[in-house]
Amino acid sequence: MRIFWTILAVAGGIVVLALVGVAVAIWTVDVNTFVGPIQQRVKDATGRDLSIRGGIDINLSLEPRLVIEDVTLGNATWGKQPQMLTAKRVEAQVALLPLLQRRFEIVRFKLVEPTITLETDPDGRGNWEFPPRAGPTATPQVPGGARSLDTLGIGDLEIDKGTMTYRDGATGNMTRVTIDELVVHARDPQSPVSARFRGTVDDIAVALEGNLGPLEQLVQRRWPYPIAVRGEVNGQQAAVSTKVELVDKGLRLNDVDLTLGTTKANGQATVLTGGRRPKLVLRFNVATLSLADLAAVARAAPAAGVATGLATPVSNSAADTARRSRYVFADTPLPLAALRSFDADGDVAIGSLLLGGGRHVDKVVARFTLVNGRLEAPALEAAAFGGLAKANLVVDASTGQTPTIALRADARDFDLGAVLAALGNPREVKGGKTDVTLDVTLRGSSPRQWVSAATGTLTATVGPATLSNAKFNLDSALDRLGDAVNPFRKSDPMTEVECVAIRLPLRDGIARIDRSVAMETKKVGVSASGTLDFRNETLDLALNPRVKQGIKIEVPHIADLVRFTGTFEAPTVSVDAIGSAATVARVGAAFSTGGLSVVGETLFKLSTSGSGNLCQIALAHAPSNEGATSAPAARNPVAPAIDEVGKAIGKLFGR
Repeated sequence: MRIFWTILAVAGGIVVLALVGVAVAIWTVDVNTFVGPIQQRVKDATGRDLSIRGGIDINLSLEPRLVIEDVTLGNATWGKQPQMLTAKRVEAQVALLPLLQRRFEIVRFKLVEPTITLETDPDGRGNWEFPPRAGPTATPQVPGGARSLDTLGIGDLEIDKGTMTYRDGATGNMTRVTIDELVVHARDPQSPVSARFRGTVDDIAVALEGNLGPLEQLVQRRWPYPIAVRGEVNGQQAAVSTKVELVDKGLRLNDVDLTLGTTKANGQATVLTGGRRPKLVLRFNVATLSLADLAAVARAAPAAGVATGLATPVSNSAADTARRSRYVFADTPLPLAALRSFDADGDVAIGSLLLGGGRHVDKVVARFTLVNGRLEAPALEAAAFGGLAKANLVVDASTGQTPTIALRADARDFDLGAVLAALGNPREVKGGKTDVTLDVTLRGSSPRQWVSAATGTLTATVGPATLSNAKFNLDSALDRLGDAVNPFRKSDPMTEVECVAIRLPLRDGIARIDRSVAMETKKVGVSASGTLDFRNETLDLALNPRVKQGIKIEVPHIADLVRFTGTFEAPTVSVDAIGSAATVARVGAAFSTGGLSVVGETLFKLSTSGSGNLCQIALAHAPSNEGATSAPAARNPVAPAIDEVGKAIGKLFGR
């Protein structure tokens, strides 16, 4: 037993002596003697100057911690900023035994409050690309015979409260990143890396964590390099996985699997930097794309405003409500000038494009190219409102002047009920297949600027339909207008629509209508003339309704002239009492109880005196009686009409 305690004491003494020796060795190492070799090693490897202005300190522990104050790394000679990196403090926790051999194996490396400047020159070369070493150089020696740093291994990397900027040398565009926390951990260079990031990218909050391939694989450029991260982007759940590889003058992301909120996409993206501008090549299949998700990330307008181009308030505060624009079309400019900063070639298929408010467009196909600020999309297709839409779009922002847009769109077999619901006037509808053709040129950067300068033609036709008259919304301008032009709407359970035709000739934001808007039901026909001014979003239309011949009416309650005026946001409906023969008809009806009143009969004859299909006239497919030049038509129809009304009133009062 005595021998056991003796052996144990000897062993303990040896351990104590070893620890004392280690402590003495560390304390005798002047770490500042490493400054020169470190600077030279960095200079040899990068061609840049490393400045350590605060010196180096060491904190003794089983894993000593080196603290380097006030560090800077020089930038490329062509860089806009003199320094590529500055840091308030650099901390390096190193392995003990390699340190005794004058060799650093960094267990943990931390940058405190760094400022990192990344940029490219006009040819796309990055300041992080260091020139190759010209050849072997002499190994610098540490004073006192110490060896230089032959090995530098990093286990954990951490950045605390830093900033990073990226400037595109070709366009001057700047991306700003605020790093609250960045942690990268790997057991060794051959092991996969786990990473965590929290901060902002251009004021968009980002919190992500995930796994990357080994650092050694990245350094040795063994492709593809796997990346898989998940977390939140501006409050939206997000996840992305891909395999990265370098290609000739570019970077390719293969097998991209992306989720952002309800948006899900997969495909391939390539960024090429060898030309005058970066080029983005996209090949994606998107199961679901939500404009609400994109709007939240981009801090843009609410999803409905992005989807429809309509102005929507972005705040519920009283001040914002008071300042709300009266305009329907938003005046928020889109960054079309950014189209000059890169080129693109895209082929994207979207299963369902969510517009907001329960609206969606399906089976979207978009093929497009972007070259020097000119975007061409010759093949756009989408299934919407139960039909199919095709479009050809050209956006020209190449000159640096006011952008121009040319849009040609054809929509076939849209469901009228779905269209009315999208316009905020839901109705129970059967039938009513709707076709729309749009051929316009636009100017500007916002929806309001576009419509204010619109030149071209909009044509829409609606086929036979049955509309329920069960529900009326007195707050709806369309419902109020329907009541004014259709006297049967409140008495009949259904309205049998035979046709609707709209032809808007647009010139510089103004549509001048001459009976080119019309509707016919089985009992009533109505046509409109007047002006739609998209520049100030006002309308002034006169509608002339008439009861069809052979239709019996108990009360002659139809206006001869209905005015639809005001702003697009809040139009008003009024009846011209002076010019309306229906005013006289109502007087006659007040004294007559049976059948069609005498005055009503006369007015009925006048209202049905015209002939011809109003919808065909609106579409310019049939002549209007008003334009006839035959001798009988040359007679003034107003005088006999006045005589007829006068005789009717005379009979009514017994004269």
